[in-house]
Amino acid sequence: MYAFKPFVFTKHDVQSLEKPKARSGHRVVCDERNLYSYGGFNPNIDRNDPDMQNDQSWTASRPLFKELWKFNFATKCWRRLPCQKMMPNELASNAVVLRGGNLVIHGGTGVPFGENCNNNVYICNVNDGEMHIIPASGELPDPQYGQAVICHGHYLYTVGGTTGLEYTCDIHRFDLKNQVWESVYICAGRDQCEPKGRYRHELAFDGRVIYVLGGGTASEAFGFAEIPAFDTFANKWMTLCAQGDNKEKTFPAARRCHGLVQYVDERTNSTLVVISGGYNGTQVFNDIWRLDLSILQWTCLTMCALPQPTYFHSTTLTPAGQMFTFGGIVKEDNEVARTDETHSVWLTIPKLSEICWEALNFYHPDLKKKRQEDLLHIGVPLKFIQRFDTS
Repeated sequence: MYAFKPFVFTKHDVQSLEKPKARSGHRVVCDERNLYSYGGFNPNIDRNDPDMQNDQSWTASRPLFKELWKFNFATKCWRRLPCQKMMPNELASNAVVLRGGNLVIHGGTGVPFGENCNNNVYICNVNDGEMHIIPASGELPDPQYGQAVICHGHYLYTVGGTTGLEYTCDIHRFDLKNQVWESVYICAGRDQCEPKGRYRHELAFDGRVIYVLGGGTASEAFGFAEIPAFDTFANKWMTLCAQGDNKEKTFPAARRCHGLVQYVDERTNSTLVVISGGYNGTQVFNDIWRLDLSILQWTCLTMCALPQPTYFHSTTLTPAGQMFTFGGIVKEDNEVARTDETHSVWLTIPKLSEICWEALNFYHPDLKKKRQEDLLHIGVPLKFIQRFDTS
């Protein structure tokens, strides 16, 4: 029997013959129809792997993946988009956001990490895979990897990152209309609230303030009791003190390489941030924590946990409130390996129509094979039928 289960992870069994190999250091984003996975890294794939022997892009880029994959939620099928020719060679720890029907991609590193980094901005159409560099002028940030970005209006903000040797928490922004970079804030020790340099952190944003959550260096991981925050109106760093969970006032353990999504709770109109997994240099985490930005309150979602302790994975959230996680480095029974698994969990209670759509696909897994006219005839709304990617 179908049952809607919020805060319970579900593994998605792939229905297509082709699918991406296990990887880490990639980035995923999504819309209501598809998850998109960009780049990644895996040094442990056998050179004689039959799936990779005839793949010219893999031969040229290994152990990095010069790939953009699309996973359709309704059909459970992966498809690789044809954009390899224009993709950069720096394919690990990029920063990626989805803007309309396009990926905006910035930064990243090749192998060995830090030897070749990227500071270009790329645009990639998620429908046909067409990709190109945006010509840029102005005060370009240094080529780095492990930075984090947000998109607000026509600006792309980038925060932090590393060259492999030096770590920053500098802020730059790129005007996507005028194609001009400007330095917003360069940390130079003139303010005691300037945060330490870091990489593989994540960002939250409430329309005015950028919150820097976690991250670290090769030897350090940063915590969550005090949150570095940048006021984009006042052009100023702040250190905000968060509230711990329950009577013991517990906080997420310090970590880097974790996942983060954010959404607005329609009941309270509060912006909520959810972090998952991560790594502190010795321990790999599978816990899930939620932060209410309006009161800076942390809550440990004890009823919810990643299927395995995971880091260097990537997470994304559908408009309806379903979080997807793909890939990463997992730890099970003291063994560490990369994974190609996709899981999801509902973080909110969606509209009843979304639950009905999920139930309909549960009971009728061959629905994707039906003609559009037949589905319309039995009363399936067109907006749901259009979620099938049958190309």
